[in-house]
Amino acid sequence: MSVVAVKTLSKTATPRPESAPLCPILILTIANGAGHTQAAKAIAAAWQQLDTPISARVVDVSDFMSPLARFTHVTAYLWLVKNAPAVWEKIDNYQKKQTQTSPEWFYRHECRKLFDLVGEIQPVALVATEVGCGEIGALIKRDLQLQIPLVAVNPNYEADRAWIQPEVDLYCLVTDKVCEGFVQNGARDDETFAWGVPMLPEFAVPSEFERAAERQKICEWLDLESNARLILIAGGGEGLGKIEEITKNLLQSEISASIIVLAGNNERLKEKCEKLRKNSSRRNQLSVLGWTMRVPELFRVADIMISKLGNTFDEAMACGLPIVALPPPPGAERVQYETLEKLGLGRGVQTVAEAVDTAIGLLENNTALEQMRKNAAIFQRNEAAQKVALWLRERVEI
Repeated sequence: MSVVAVKTLSKTATPRPESAPLCPILILTIANGAGHTQAAKAIAAAWQQLDTPISARVVDVSDFMSPLARFTHVTAYLWLVKNAPAVWEKIDNYQKKQTQTSPEWFYRHECRKLFDLVGEIQPVALVATEVGCGEIGALIKRDLQLQIPLVAVNPNYEADRAWIQPEVDLYCLVTDKVCEGFVQNGARDDETFAWGVPMLPEFAVPSEFERAAERQKICEWLDLESNARLILIAGGGEGLGKIEEITKNLLQSEISASIIVLAGNNERLKEKCEKLRKNSSRRNQLSVLGWTMRVPELFRVADIMISKLGNTFDEAMACGLPIVALPPPPGAERVQYETLEKLGLGRGVQTVAEAVDTAIGLLENNTALEQMRKNAAIFQRNEAAQKVALWLRERVEI
């Protein structure tokens, strides 16, 4: 029996005076990784689908941080992950065991603007999609003496101790194993639910008819051959990983597939891959994109993807898109990397050459690719955002 099936969601709604305005639900995230923000947007979208008079507002906590806190929690973190993964691994391993990611006084002082915002808005509920945001949300609820629900949404595959806060009313987690880790760290069993990763509705497995129609539109947009197999190369929103090298190796291979590079916000990478395209005799088989809103469409129509993991892993699984991945940096992506092979969702490889050879081999094996798509459909839970929204509706008096 699933974790969700044996737990009740019925709890008392938060009372609201008749004269009180309908204030929003605040969803706290932070711009140090696309996964947190995508989860926040998915929950906001699911709430809007309920058509209530209460709005949902996504708040990037870093916009309300001091320059010091923004540097330590965003700039330095992203630099370490990209340029010094071994150093970050030591920090990450230590931090996961701590009850705080930063001292309470630090968050109170360096995030004072966020405390003031919440005090002014008086939201009817708080949601946090990152561990530091969860700590800040708990402090705000405690210091402002707010009698409102606080939902902690962990889109990662690890159980950081700092998530456990007495002010949290619900933990939305990705798997039963993560639920067990949260309970071991001090969460109550009836607070933890393995609902999966909150996902925007655009990330879903299309029907064969829908896939063919969307594929035609994508190929027309990018001027690619619609009958060729389609490979995506990605590195998340920041364009991390050995994307340029992978692209170069694919262009030098014998594969006849079309290739789409997703460089994200990495302008330097985009320029390098554009140069590869211009200097290649196969330039008409390669398209290079920067940041685009059409990622869900690309995921739905592609045959295979070579990419870093993280949020991309969950979005690809929701679309039934097999992944070939190189060894990831420290953190939750290690769990995803091991899961690829264990559950038959893709392939974990060690080198760029192996990644290219593996992707080509899978493109030539329709049976293996189809089985991976079926496995992804079984693995991925795509209703987390809706379940969080419904839980909040039960708790908030409208």
